[in-house]
Amino acid sequence: MLTLSCDAVLFDLDGVLIDSNHFYEEHWRVWADRHGVSYDHILEVHHGRPATETIRIVAPHLDSQVESEAFRGELIRSDRLEHVRPFSGVLSLLQNLPMTRWAIATSAPRSSALKMLHYAEVPLPKVFISGEDVRIGKPAPYPYLHAAQGLNQRIDQCIVIEDAPAGIRSGKSAGAYVIAVQTTHESSLLQEADAVVNCIADIDIEHSGDHLMITSNLIL
Repeated sequence: MLTLSCDAVLFDLDGVLIDSNHFYEEHWRVWADRHGVSYDHILEVHHGRPATETIRIVAPHLDSQVESEAFRGELIRSDRLEHVRPFSGVLSLLQNLPMTRWAIATSAPRSSALKMLHYAEVPLPKVFISGEDVRIGKPAPYPYLHAAQGLNQRIDQCIVIEDAPAGIRSGKSAGAYVIAVQTTHESSLLQEADAVVNCIADIDIEHSGDHLMITSNLIL
Protein backbone atom coordinates (compact mmCIF):
# COMPACT_ATOMS: atom_id res chain seq x y z
CA MET A 1 0.00 0.00 0.00
CA LEU A 2 1.29 3.44 -0.99
CA THR A 3 0.61 6.33 1.41
CA LEU A 4 2.04 9.79 0.64
CA SER A 5 1.57 13.41 1.61
CA CYS A 6 2.13 16.27 -0.83
CA ASP A 7 1.12 19.86 -1.51
CA ALA A 8 -0.02 19.45 -5.13
CA VAL A 9 -0.54 16.85 -7.85
CA LEU A 10 0.68 17.43 -11.41
CA PHE A 11 -1.07 15.26 -13.98
CA ASP A 12 -0.10 14.33 -17.49
CA LEU A 13 -3.18 14.39 -19.73
CA ASP A 14 -3.17 11.70 -22.41
CA GLY A 15 -2.91 8.22 -20.93
CA VAL A 16 -3.48 9.51 -17.39
CA LEU A 17 -6.70 11.53 -17.29
CA ILE A 18 -8.11 10.78 -20.73
CA ASP A 19 -7.88 7.78 -23.04
CA SER A 20 -6.93 9.36 -26.36
CA ASN A 21 -4.64 6.64 -27.65
CA HIS A 22 -6.80 5.80 -30.67
CA PHE A 23 -6.92 9.47 -31.73
CA TYR A 24 -3.14 9.91 -31.76
CA GLU A 25 -2.39 6.50 -33.24
CA GLU A 26 -4.76 7.20 -36.13
CA HIS A 27 -2.94 10.45 -36.96
CA TRP A 28 0.52 8.95 -36.54
CA ARG A 29 -0.40 6.05 -38.84
CA VAL A 30 -1.43 8.46 -41.59
CA TRP A 31 1.77 10.48 -41.10
CA ALA A 32 3.96 7.35 -41.13
CA ASP A 33 2.36 6.08 -44.35
CA ARG A 34 2.81 9.46 -46.00
CA HIS A 35 6.53 9.61 -45.21
CA GLY A 36 7.47 5.95 -45.39
CA VAL A 37 8.41 5.90 -41.69
CA SER A 38 8.07 2.89 -39.38
CA TYR A 39 4.76 3.16 -37.56
CA ASP A 40 5.96 0.62 -35.00
CA HIS A 41 8.93 2.86 -34.17
CA ILE A 42 6.55 5.79 -33.64
CA LEU A 43 4.46 3.68 -31.24
CA GLU A 44 7.59 2.94 -29.23
CA VAL A 45 8.54 6.59 -28.62
CA HIS A 46 5.65 9.02 -29.16
CA HIS A 47 3.92 8.73 -25.77
CA GLY A 48 4.64 11.77 -23.65
CA ARG A 49 6.86 13.48 -26.22
CA PRO A 50 6.19 16.59 -28.31
CA ALA A 51 5.70 15.75 -31.98
CA THR A 52 8.94 17.59 -32.82
CA GLU A 53 10.95 15.22 -30.65
CA THR A 54 9.14 12.13 -31.93
CA ILE A 55 9.82 13.10 -35.55
CA ARG A 56 13.46 13.88 -34.75
CA ILE A 57 13.83 10.34 -33.40
CA VAL A 58 11.94 8.35 -36.04
CA ALA A 59 12.75 10.45 -39.12
CA PRO A 60 16.00 12.40 -38.63
CA HIS A 61 16.16 13.02 -42.39
CA LEU A 62 13.05 15.24 -42.22
CA ASP A 63 12.74 18.81 -40.97
CA SER A 64 11.24 18.07 -37.57
CA GLN A 65 10.05 21.63 -37.01
CA VAL A 66 8.20 21.86 -40.32
CA GLU A 67 6.74 18.37 -39.98
CA SER A 68 5.66 18.86 -36.37
CA GLU A 69 3.87 22.10 -37.24
CA ALA A 70 1.99 20.30 -40.00
CA PHE A 71 1.16 17.40 -37.68
CA ARG A 72 0.03 19.82 -34.99
CA GLY A 73 -2.28 21.51 -37.49
CA GLU A 74 -3.85 18.18 -38.38
CA LEU A 75 -4.50 17.42 -34.71
CA ILE A 76 -6.08 20.82 -34.17
CA ARG A 77 -8.36 20.51 -37.21
CA SER A 78 -9.43 16.96 -36.44
CA ASP A 79 -12.86 16.29 -34.97
CA ARG A 80 -12.39 12.51 -34.75
CA LEU A 81 -12.92 12.45 -31.00
CA GLU A 82 -15.47 9.65 -30.77
CA HIS A 83 -13.05 7.36 -28.92
CA VAL A 84 -11.77 10.00 -26.48
CA ARG A 85 -13.02 9.48 -22.93
CA PRO A 86 -11.94 10.05 -19.34
CA PHE A 87 -10.44 7.09 -17.56
CA SER A 88 -12.60 5.51 -14.87
CA GLY A 89 -12.40 7.42 -11.60
CA VAL A 90 -10.95 10.62 -13.07
CA LEU A 91 -14.00 12.86 -12.74
CA SER A 92 -14.70 12.01 -9.10
CA LEU A 93 -10.99 12.31 -8.25
CA LEU A 94 -10.68 15.81 -9.71
CA GLN A 95 -13.96 17.01 -8.21
CA ASN A 96 -12.51 16.44 -4.75
CA LEU A 97 -9.32 18.40 -5.38
CA PRO A 98 -9.03 22.15 -4.69
CA MET A 99 -8.27 23.98 -7.95
CA THR A 100 -5.12 25.44 -6.37
CA ARG A 101 -3.69 21.97 -5.71
CA TRP A 102 -3.58 20.35 -9.14
CA ALA A 103 -2.37 21.12 -12.63
CA ILE A 104 -1.99 19.47 -16.03
CA ALA A 105 1.28 19.36 -17.97
CA THR A 106 0.91 17.87 -21.45
CA SER A 107 3.02 17.70 -24.60
CA ALA A 108 -0.10 18.10 -26.74
CA PRO A 109 -0.95 21.34 -28.59
CA ARG A 110 -3.05 23.57 -26.38
CA SER A 111 -6.06 23.90 -28.67
CA SER A 112 -6.39 20.17 -29.38
CA ALA A 113 -5.84 19.29 -25.71
CA LEU A 114 -8.52 21.76 -24.64
CA LYS A 115 -10.88 20.34 -27.25
CA MET A 116 -10.34 16.85 -25.83
CA LEU A 117 -10.86 18.02 -22.25
CA HIS A 118 -14.13 19.65 -23.26
CA TYR A 119 -15.28 16.59 -25.21
CA ALA A 120 -14.43 14.24 -22.32
CA GLU A 121 -16.05 16.67 -19.83
CA VAL A 122 -12.89 16.79 -17.73
CA PRO A 123 -12.54 20.05 -15.75
CA LEU A 124 -9.92 22.56 -16.86
CA PRO A 125 -7.45 23.40 -14.09
CA LYS A 126 -6.27 26.90 -13.32
CA VAL A 127 -2.75 25.86 -14.33
CA PHE A 128 -2.56 24.13 -17.70
CA ILE A 129 0.84 23.69 -19.35
CA SER A 130 0.74 22.65 -23.01
CA GLY A 131 3.42 21.85 -25.54
CA GLU A 132 3.57 25.50 -26.64
CA ASP A 133 4.24 26.78 -23.13
CA VAL A 134 7.78 25.43 -22.76
CA ARG A 135 10.86 25.81 -24.90
CA ILE A 136 11.90 22.18 -24.43
CA GLY A 137 9.26 19.54 -23.71
CA LYS A 138 9.32 16.16 -22.02
CA PRO A 139 11.55 14.34 -21.14
CA ALA A 140 13.11 17.67 -20.09
CA PRO A 141 11.94 18.90 -16.65
CA TYR A 142 10.42 22.19 -17.78
CA PRO A 143 6.73 21.21 -18.18
CA TYR A 144 6.49 20.09 -14.57
CA LEU A 145 8.66 22.90 -13.25
CA HIS A 146 6.31 25.40 -14.93
CA ALA A 147 3.26 23.61 -13.55
CA ALA A 148 4.59 23.70 -9.97
CA GLN A 149 5.56 27.35 -10.37
CA GLY A 150 2.07 28.18 -11.63
CA LEU A 151 0.61 26.69 -8.45
CA ASN A 152 3.19 28.50 -6.28
CA GLN A 153 4.38 25.14 -4.99
CA ARG A 154 7.83 23.65 -4.58
CA ILE A 155 8.37 20.88 -7.09
CA ASP A 156 9.81 18.58 -4.42
CA GLN A 157 6.49 18.85 -2.60
CA CYS A 158 4.53 17.82 -5.70
CA ILE A 159 3.60 14.40 -7.01
CA VAL A 160 3.57 13.80 -10.74
CA ILE A 161 1.27 11.17 -12.25
CA GLU A 162 2.47 9.86 -15.62
CA ASP A 163 2.01 6.99 -18.04
CA ALA A 164 5.08 7.17 -20.28
CA PRO A 165 8.86 6.86 -19.82
CA ALA A 166 9.47 10.34 -21.30
CA GLY A 167 7.01 11.89 -18.85
CA ILE A 168 8.46 9.94 -15.94
CA ARG A 169 11.93 11.26 -16.75
CA SER A 170 10.50 14.77 -16.99
CA GLY A 171 8.96 14.57 -13.53
CA LYS A 172 12.00 12.91 -11.97
CA SER A 173 14.48 15.38 -13.47
CA ALA A 174 12.29 18.24 -12.24
CA GLY A 175 12.61 16.89 -8.69
CA ALA A 176 9.11 15.47 -8.12
CA TYR A 177 7.99 12.11 -6.78
CA VAL A 178 6.51 10.24 -9.76
CA ILE A 179 3.69 7.71 -9.78
CA ALA A 180 3.20 5.85 -13.07
CA VAL A 181 -0.09 4.36 -14.24
CA GLN A 182 0.02 1.24 -16.39
CA THR A 183 -2.30 2.42 -19.17
CA THR A 184 -0.09 2.80 -22.25
CA HIS A 185 3.02 0.87 -21.17
CA GLU A 186 3.74 -2.34 -19.30
CA SER A 187 5.12 -1.95 -15.79
CA SER A 188 8.54 -3.19 -16.94
CA LEU A 189 8.91 0.02 -18.97
CA LEU A 190 7.89 2.27 -16.07
CA GLN A 191 10.53 1.34 -13.55
CA GLU A 192 12.12 4.79 -13.51
CA ALA A 193 9.02 5.94 -11.60
CA ASP A 194 9.05 5.93 -7.80
CA ALA A 195 5.88 3.83 -7.80
CA VAL A 196 3.67 2.09 -10.36
CA VAL A 197 -0.08 1.53 -9.97
CA ASN A 198 -2.53 -0.15 -12.30
CA CYS A 199 -4.67 2.87 -13.22
CA ILE A 200 -5.89 6.24 -12.01
CA ALA A 201 -8.99 4.65 -10.45
CA ASP A 202 -6.67 2.92 -7.97
CA ILE A 203 -5.43 6.27 -6.63
CA ASP A 204 -7.30 8.03 -3.83
CA ILE A 205 -6.50 11.68 -3.02
CA GLU A 206 -7.94 13.49 -0.01
CA HIS A 207 -7.49 17.09 1.04
CA SER A 208 -6.36 17.00 4.66
CA GLY A 209 -5.52 20.32 6.28
CA ASP A 210 -2.67 21.95 4.37
CA HIS A 211 -1.75 18.79 2.50
CA LEU A 212 -3.05 16.18 0.10
CA MET A 213 -3.02 12.54 1.20
CA ILE A 214 -2.53 9.95 -1.54
CA THR A 215 -3.17 6.25 -1.08
CA SER A 216 -3.05 3.43 -3.61
CA ASN A 217 -2.23 -0.23 -4.04
CA LEU A 218 1.14 -0.72 -5.70
CA ILE A 219 2.30 -2.85 -8.60
CA LEU A 220 5.93 -1.82 -8.02
